[in-house]
Amino acid sequence: MPHSPLDLLDDLLDQDGVATAAHRFVLGGPFGAEPAEDSSERLSHFADAGGLLVETSHSYAGGRAEAAVGQWLRRNPGTLAVTTKIGHDTTGQDIPLGHENVHDHVRASLDNLGVEVIDLLLYHCDDPVRPVTELADTLVSLVEAGHVRRVGVSNWRAERLTSLAHELAERGHTLVASYQFSLAEPDPALLEGSLHADAALLGVVREHRLPLLGWSSQARGFFARTGTQQVNGRPDPYDTEDNRARRRRCRELAGQLGTRPETVALAWTLHHPGIWPSIGPRTTEQLDRSLEARRLNLTSAQVRWLRHGG
Repeated sequence: MPHSPLDLLDDLLDQDGVATAAHRFVLGGPFGAEPAEDSSERLSHFADAGGLLVETSHSYAGGRAEAAVGQWLRRNPGTLAVTTKIGHDTTGQDIPLGHENVHDHVRASLDNLGVEVIDLLLYHCDDPVRPVTELADTLVSLVEAGHVRRVGVSNWRAERLTSLAHELAERGHTLVASYQFSLAEPDPALLEGSLHADAALLGVVREHRLPLLGWSSQARGFFARTGTQQVNGRPDPYDTEDNRARRRRCRELAGQLGTRPETVALAWTLHHPGIWPSIGPRTTEQLDRSLEARRLNLTSAQVRWLRHGG
């Protein structure tokens, strides 16, 4: 079996990833909802630029996303590590996270991706009616069965995340967390049930030294826009007065640095150790704009100013 690129990341995941910010991007995107050649071009470009981790989900693109990523992985074995999420059906609805149900979905993901082992497997959601101990046991059983290498969760509330971190630590595993994290703080009422890394969740992440995969790290394109825009026919959860001020500051600093405001916003995220920004470019040009954030060494004063002004 090819050596997993995630082996190169293990020390970084467990030591905040301070030394090599260049490798901390996680590549998402409209896999399965676009022509296969577009996905292939972007995945190859990401790998050539030193990227190591691609993310998808059992539910994305009506269940087609994993297979789309798998087409590329089969042609390029051992080139990128892969993380996928289970817990939603192909319509995006939550499913029960019973032991057999989870194992069935993981086996389907393995087939879709064309890999022998999933490098990082995340619960896409919680199943609050089940004890945390049961859900922890199921995650560990996936590792022990050789189906996955590392495990984590997305969209768990702080108190349940704390319990799961304890349970997995007792079993010798470091939990990986996945929440929205960016310079723009969203209106939680408009996130449709998803959770962003607020103060309570960040407290858990820091207390337990959990790696954090930050999805929507560029706030779904908010920093690249200049005006108000709906997202998928709904109000933009990032279009708030505070975030518009942050966008103006990004635009100002970008002018000084000779770059773009969305690149500055992403550099702000990279400034935070232990955060792995997930990016979702639709073109190689957009991907290069994100990768450019690696060369922006923001000062602590600039980081504070971008967030708080003053």
